[in-house]
Amino acid sequence: MEWKVYFEDNPGCHRPHRGRPGQEVSCGAHSVWGGQHFIIPAIYLCGKGLVVDICRRVEREAIEAHYQKLAAYEGMDIDECPPEVVELAEAEDPFGSFDYLPSAAINGKTVEYSRGAGEYYNPLRSEEEIVCSGEQAARDIVKHYGLDPEQGWDLRQWSFPWATKRRPAHITSLTLTLTQREQPAEAVQFTAAPGKTVEFAHPVTGVPCVLTVKDLKPARLPENDLPHMGPPMEWPREFVEMTYTLTPAVTTGWVQVNDCASSDKPIRKSDAPTEDGAIGIIGGADGPTAIFVSGKQQGDTRTACSSLHFAPMEPENIRWKVTYYQKQFPDETIALL
Repeated sequence: MEWKVYFEDNPGCHRPHRGRPGQEVSCGAHSVWGGQHFIIPAIYLCGKGLVVDICRRVEREAIEAHYQKLAAYEGMDIDECPPEVVELAEAEDPFGSFDYLPSAAINGKTVEYSRGAGEYYNPLRSEEEIVCSGEQAARDIVKHYGLDPEQGWDLRQWSFPWATKRRPAHITSLTLTLTQREQPAEAVQFTAAPGKTVEFAHPVTGVPCVLTVKDLKPARLPENDLPHMGPPMEWPREFVEMTYTLTPAVTTGWVQVNDCASSDKPIRKSDAPTEDGAIGIIGGADGPTAIFVSGKQQGDTRTACSSLHFAPMEPENIRWKVTYYQKQFPDETIALL
């Protein structure tokens, strides 16, 4: 099948289009950044802008190791897995744990992306699994660019509108800058009480930090703040609110204080209960699984909210965690032309 790329379409898509496909220009640019191997095999010059394909290699050994670590939970629904296992799976997933955003400089003018889409190519999947999961597009991309099919690939396609009203007649310079998205790093877990101080080291910089609890009290989510879409549900509403200060102030990235436990799942309200009075728990693809209350900041004082429960919780029994989010690597600029 003829390979065509359009400005507003997903990578590897072969559906009919009325407009003209982009003009493919081979790049073959490579970069090793943040311990990751990137390949930019081609760009596409379209009427509305520039399309760039970015391929990040995911080592087969890393995928196999990740599978082995989670083998004990294979076949288990995500709602049945312990929260710490789900967090670990997301944090160490070799496909999704390294995230970034690109910008392009076309003839010296910086342009932000207008859309991005992606596919994962997993070499451990069988042909049947590829077809059933709809991953043929990823396989086609790997084949088109001659990428190693024995390795995994994080395949992303980014569209950049032209900085001028029309497509430039000539592109004399083109660079791509990759910026890592802030990565989570847990600093400490603790239980709280008014006046309590928690000393810990910043998980990335090692700088000493102090969290001081100012207040800790039970709270109840107002009825008006509950979701009102979908089937009638009963939602957990009880939570604990903590106000605190944190020193030194966060100057790069951001910080979040959360409950270590998950919220209770909502339950469906039934007009005709079963004989034993059981109520179904809705989760995953069948409906909403949980809601949460986010914290806020006013001056130096921050507010954190625990997970939601049906029964009131003892404030001193809540276990909290401090997580910092920041970039681990400086930006990477790659010359494409």
